[in-house]
Amino acid sequence: MNNDINKSENNDENDIDKTKDDDQDSFNDNIIGNDEKIIEESNSEIDNIDNDEFSKNENFNGKFSEENNNEIGNLEKNNQEQSQEEKKTTKDPSEEEIHDIYRNLVEGALYAAGKSLSIEEISTKLNLSKIEIEDLLNELLEIYHNRSSAITIIKLGDKYQMQIKTEYAEKISQFAQGGAISEKYLRTLTIIALKQPILKSLVIKIRGTGAYEHIKFLEENGFIVSGKKGRSAELITTDKYAEMFGLPKDKQEMKKVMIEQLGIEKKSN
Repeated sequence: MNNDINKSENNDENDIDKTKDDDQDSFNDNIIGNDEKIIEESNSEIDNIDNDEFSKNENFNGKFSEENNNEIGNLEKNNQEQSQEEKKTTKDPSEEEIHDIYRNLVEGALYAAGKSLSIEEISTKLNLSKIEIEDLLNELLEIYHNRSSAITIIKLGDKYQMQIKTEYAEKISQFAQGGAISEKYLRTLTIIALKQPILKSLVIKIRGTGAYEHIKFLEENGFIVSGKKGRSAELITTDKYAEMFGLPKDKQEMKKVMIEQLGIEKKSN
């Protein structure tokens, strides 16, 4: 009997264990099923997110690409327009413009030299033909003759020179090295320059006894020099005088320029 009871108890325990195992298996199946469902839902959400993000990125990339292409197109258009503008502004100078440039070069050469220049010298240094230089010089002579200016261009034999007009010399001389020369000294100096070499006694006869003081001033300031000539002295101008008033250093050429500027020949006719 005891054996039957023990056997019955063992069978009950086995049934209980089996029930527990079945419950555990069912629970595990539910857990696994739920996990798989959660994973499946998560994957679906990830796919949806990825698809949305991809769609957004695709739209963004397409928009960016379109904007970038537009920007490149605008840059190319601007570069073309700029290139066309540069071609317009850097076009070759016309014959008239080249002629003006050459004339200005000749004018500048006369100004910078501060002395008379020959056609050959200007031609050699500016690398232009003698015919071109002569035509440009004649053009400048006419321009300055018709221009209201204190500066003029004169022809001295086969040379040309830019200088101050005599009627402005006294006022302008105050800006030259050595300062201004008063009118009384300038008048005596002009007579000496026009008639040199001239005796001191003749200058005094023309200008009066005040010329003694004038001659002394002009000698002391280096505008004239004197040399013994019989019982008197002979007076001539110096290079300083010629340079100060833009006159040729050659005495005969100096006289020609001064006669032309002062209009002495016209008055004598």
